[in-house]
Order: sequence, then C-alpha cells, then structure tokens
Amino acid sequence: MTDVLLASFSIAATSVASRLLVWLPNSSLARVLPWLQPVAVGLLIGDALLHVLPESLETGLSPDAAFKYVAIGAAMLVAVECFVRPRASLVPAAGPAAFARMNLTGDFLHHLVDGVVVAASFLAGSASGFAVMLAIIAHEIPREVGSAGVLVAGGYPPRKAFWLSLAMASSVPLGALLMLAAPLHGGALGVALALAAGTVLYVALADVLPAAWSRMGTTHRIAPFVGVVAGLAFMWLAAGWEAR
Repeated sequence: MTDVLLASFSIAATSVASRLLVWLPNSSLARVLPWLQPVAVGLLIGDALLHVLPESLETGLSPDAAFKYVAIGAAMLVAVECFVRPRASLVPAAGPAAFARMNLTGDFLHHLVDGVVVAASFLAGSASGFAVMLAIIAHEIPREVGSAGVLVAGGYPPRKAFWLSLAMASSVPLGALLMLAAPLHGGALGVALALAAGTVLYVALADVLPAAWSRMGTTHRIAPFVGVVAGLAFMWLAAGWEAR
C-alpha cells in the first residue's frame, strides 16, 4: 500500500513539475508553442499505440476486442465534447479553447489509468512496480511538457494552467487507490487500458493536431512533421526500453 501510494505521488509530482514550462514569458512561449503542440501529438499517439494498447493486449484481451474498446474510448470523448463545445461557444473569445478543455479531460483519464497500471504492477511484485513507475515517469516528462504548451495555447493563463495540471495529476493516486480497493484483473484491466488508448488518440488527432495546424506560420512549415516524428520516436525508444 505504501509503495503504491509513494509511486503514484512520484508520478503525479513529475507530471506537475514538467508543466512549469507555462511560467515562461509570452514571447518565449510564442516561439516554442508551434513546436510543442506537434511534439505533444506525437507523444500522445505513441503513448496510446506503443504503451497503453500493448499493455492492454498483454492482459489477455484479444486484439479484436481491444480495438473495439479503443473505438469506444474515442466515441466517449466525442460524447463529452458534445457538451464541452456548446459551453465553449458561450465563453468569451479570450476564454479557453475547446481543445484545451478536452486535453484536460484526456489528461485526467490518462493519469487515472497510470495509477491503475502502477498499482497493478505492484500487485505483481515490488520490483515490477518500481520498474513500471520509472517507465511511466520517463514518458510522462516530455508528454507533460507538450501538454503544458497545449493549455497555454488554448487560452489558459499560465497560473491557472499550472493549478489545473495539479488537479489533473491528482488522478494518479486516485487511480491507484481505486485499483487497490477493487482490483482489476485480466480482461477488466485490458478493457480499461484500451478505453484509455482511445481517449488519448482522440485528443491527439481530433483536438491537439488541428490546433497545431492553426498556429503554423511561414517560419514553422516543418514544425508539425518534425514535432510529431520526434514525439513518436521518443515513445518508440521508451517502449523498447520498457520491453527489456
């Protein structure tokens, strides 16, 4: 119990610390945001396809079932956005964009699953648990840096973006506690991971990527391609490291 909570709070703290980027001056953010958003897209896609989905399959869930739940996970966020976007239209033009709000939703779910995965790993043994904790921290740092840029680009003031990040990161220990209270095994854990993969893919492709295109100027023509490839490459390497 203590090890699980320590690991989950360590992951949450890493996620929040990575988002200190939002305190950069506006002029600096204007230069880095066109690059950070595409990197976030690559990291999110890589996280869903190279990290979360494979873990779902390793629980014994069949590929056919896993991809169906991925689709359901994406559809779930479409349903959420049906409520978010009408509300966003009521917010003044200077208010947060819908894609930034959706990124917060995806972050909450992603951290919740991180907590579940860490707790499940510790149930298999302390060595396994700490290894998974380090692996999650390794891929959380760059992913959270990119997500911080998404929030600021979406209109959240840096201070509010930071505190919202802190609130979203709290779902890591929440997920761990839920796992300990009602352990998910085999197919149930696989379903939860597949649903999470679907939500992450939706946020990356339906929300963050369109926002990245809107910020692309003549001096950032290759930023989307370079950023996405860089994010995917990092997740590819992280997945290979985790498999060792």
